[in-house]
Amino acid sequence: MLINKHKNTVQPTEPLLNTVSASMECQARNDRQTYFSITRSLVKAQFQLADQELSQRVWQDVADRDLEVGRIIHLMYGCWFHGDNEAMTETDDQFLSMSVM
Repeated sequence: MLINKHKNTVQPTEPLLNTVSASMECQARNDRQTYFSITRSLVKAQFQLADQELSQRVWQDVADRDLEVGRIIHLMYGCWFHGDNEAMTETDDQFLSMSVM
């Protein structure tokens, strides 16, 4: 009696790695946009409106989302133009490079 054994073919993992890295890149981009958005809200509440209650609510949102406070503070005080995505990205990259060390 002949037994046909199922041959286990190995699929290349490269497409999977590309999918994972694309997913991670998308998550990082969304993460960055979250930090930019909340920073802009804080800048408006604290610096432009001087609204203590609104500022407290936004900081509570930071805590609820478990966002990194140091990163937000760096964006708030390290960037002159919070409406400029390039300036915010440059400032954020500086912070992230310090965190890696």
